[in-house]
Amino acid sequence: MNVADNRDELDEAIASPPAGVSYSAEGHPSVHQLMADQGTGPITDVTLLHGDFWPEEEPIEAFLKALHEWRGHKRTDPAA
Repeated sequence: MNVADNRDELDEAIASPPAGVSYSAEGHPSVHQLMADQGTGPITDVTLLHGDFWPEEEPIEAFLKALHEWRGHKRTDPAA
């Protein structure tokens, strides 16, 4: 068997996975496969993405300071 024959067999195996295998031969599911497996779909209402984790009366500076702390940045660190 030569290299071309091996390549043809590999292409054939990728094109027709065994029964019960829902993912590609590379092992990475497509977005559509993931959505089907998880029973989800596209978001049609963007208000669902709105987070309610910060009080409206707090200034943006306080939020940014907290964000830097949550990310582990120190104010004395010039890279932060």
